[in-house]
Amino acid sequence: MEHFRVRNYTSADYAALCQLDAPLFEGMGGHVLFRHIEELFPGLFFIAENSETHEIVGFVLGGIHFDDPKTGKLIRIGVKSDCQRIEVGTQLASTLLAEMQRLGVKKVHLTVADSNSAAISFYEKNGFQIKKREDKYFYPDISRLVLEKEL
Repeated sequence: MEHFRVRNYTSADYAALCQLDAPLFEGMGGHVLFRHIEELFPGLFFIAENSETHEIVGFVLGGIHFDDPKTGKLIRIGVKSDCQRIEVGTQLASTLLAEMQRLGVKKVHLTVADSNSAAISFYEKNGFQIKKREDKYFYPDISRLVLEKEL
């Protein structure tokens, strides 16, 4: 099992993070998203890295609703395919949720493709529950499941 640690994102991680994200979320604009999260929610942006090589193996992005500071959003979580199922994603999610709770967040939501059974299983394992299916969530007509977790 590979050893890893979770830490806060720094701008020095940007290029490596974009390379990791591209095959995981093809065409979903990670390179732009990372810069926005870095500016808007720097304290809710975490990296998992190999403890020995310092290679980035995963990340999680979160945010807090500006009009409802008790509601957070898990925006994106990604883990290198060869590092999945060794608790990297679970540790990233736990770190993000703990920081949100420390900031006073009471409920966190996320969206996931209803066809992504592996992600749905992961989120349910981590305490999220499916609340609804939202048609046409992404333009032009891509539906998503909305999951929530109380903190």
